[in-house]
Amino acid sequence: MIFRCGLLAFGIAIFLILPETIDMPQSAVAQPSASQAPDVVVTVDRDKPDGVSALAVGVTHTQYSIDTWGDASAVSRAKLLVSQAAIYQNQHIMGFGALNPEPAPGRYDWSTLDRRVQLMRDTGATPSITLCCAPDWMKGGKRGQTDWSKLEQAPLPKHYGDFAELARQVALRYPDVKNFLVWNEMKGFWDSKANNWNYVRYTELYNKVYDALKSVSRDIKVGGPYLVIEGTGTGTGPWWSEKPITKRNRAVLSYWLEHKHGADFVVLDRAVQSSHDRTTYTEAQYMAFTALFDDIAGQVRTMTDLPIWWAESYFVRNDERPDFEAAGIASMLYHQLKAGSVVSLCWAPQARPQRASGQHLFTDTLDAGGGQPLPAYFIYKAFNDDFKPGTHLYQAQSSSSDVEVLASSTRVLLINKRPNALMLAVNQARVTLGGYEVRVLTL
Repeated sequence: MIFRCGLLAFGIAIFLILPETIDMPQSAVAQPSASQAPDVVVTVDRDKPDGVSALAVGVTHTQYSIDTWGDASAVSRAKLLVSQAAIYQNQHIMGFGALNPEPAPGRYDWSTLDRRVQLMRDTGATPSITLCCAPDWMKGGKRGQTDWSKLEQAPLPKHYGDFAELARQVALRYPDVKNFLVWNEMKGFWDSKANNWNYVRYTELYNKVYDALKSVSRDIKVGGPYLVIEGTGTGTGPWWSEKPITKRNRAVLSYWLEHKHGADFVVLDRAVQSSHDRTTYTEAQYMAFTALFDDIAGQVRTMTDLPIWWAESYFVRNDERPDFEAAGIASMLYHQLKAGSVVSLCWAPQARPQRASGQHLFTDTLDAGGGQPLPAYFIYKAFNDDFKPGTHLYQAQSSSSDVEVLASSTRVLLINKRPNALMLAVNQARVTLGGYEVRVLTL
């Protein structure tokens, strides 16, 4: 379990976090009775290499995220948390914490985007920017005005060039930002007649933006199409239950891959349960769904060798069972890593009251006493600390699919996907994992 004695735990108790430091010691191996028969046998063989991790974890800031007007101590704590758990940080150019960057043609307002880019710099991130959304005048609205209810509309085709010029100006203003995601979830590109995204129009916009960014610097890396991979994968109902990648999702990816001017990575977005699927599944079913991240990446690999970014990926939000949620996130990241993905971004790292989306890493920095780590934080931190890109992996096998294991030269990550405690034999050691416990061992 994640909660123990009122403190967050990850393997062993986590020390209280002070503004100046975060201490997360590695656990020692527990020693139950040697005569007790293990529930699960885990074997780690460091004579057998098993690839190298490519996965860098990170966050995407949204409307509220470590803002300068928050509680000073909470902001300081949150900055430290993010700096120690996230390699990448991402910010949209309009919305999600940034005001309209170009309210009228050629009239720029960089104030809020400047602030977020500076946050990424101050916390030592590898910065990235999502080129979404578009100023109103590019969508048929009035110059100089912003109607936030129309944020998710796509620019009109006659303004694709104007949006590309805005992207070029962004790249010029922030020369240290080298990673750009073009648009977000194909917002505003739905074609009801085709019952699919208008991937032709999207690709036209993408190509103009790609060319504009590469005109600034060939070192800039550009990715798309930021497609939501639909289908829960149960096959129990309509289209939303289909196994991904669905036929219409594949059509989007295929067209973009064939007609793009170029790309440096492919951007995907997925939740373990399709947003249109209203079925209530068991906790065991939700845990089983995480393996589809591996399967989806494998299918994409048959289409392209571009690096895979998960711009958004979600397990089930469960504020009543944070240990269940944290274990599911760990399994999700495990399968992304095993599939060779290179970036996985956590949407909305800062918690806010009544906010349903995101899997938050720390409490609200607007509150005195905020900026405290949540269970998911320790999951991202473990992947960042112990399995960052370049980490050599070794063969690690489990006798049960309900216990996932990942091994480096010095660390073993164990994920218990069951609600009950299990006694494990890990090579010669005996380890008891609580229900839904995630633990890193020094072994």
